[in-house]
Amino acid sequence: MRSLREVLNDYSRRLFVSHSERRYAKRASAELLDLYWQQRRQRRQMARALYQSIVAQRLGPQAGRAAELVRRAEESFTDWPVERELKFRRVVHYLIFDEYSRLGNSRARTKTNMGLIVARVIPEEL
Repeated sequence: MRSLREVLNDYSRRLFVSHSERRYAKRASAELLDLYWQQRRQRRQMARALYQSIVAQRLGPQAGRAAELVRRAEESFTDWPVERELKFRRVVHYLIFDEYSRLGNSRARTKTNMGLIVARVIPEEL
């Protein structure tokens, strides 16, 4: 049986991690929304090409992964349970989850539904 101290330490650690995840998702969503508007003003592109361009800019030296990440976002969010068109919000959700999970071994799983945080920042119609 765990001591009260162990339970409280575990709870506070999970609470801190959840707060950190939410803060990361909110900040990254805002940054990606800014990139969206910058790219959108500079050139008119089809949605998929625009999303790839934004993701490539975000990835910097790993820009070659942009097409793969957009494809994976499309596969993850557009086929199930019904077919839908790819939206920027879903690309952001997938990208943020991917980024956050790559931050280190302790970030292998999230405790926060990052999609809810992304949805508060990224309008559905984009």
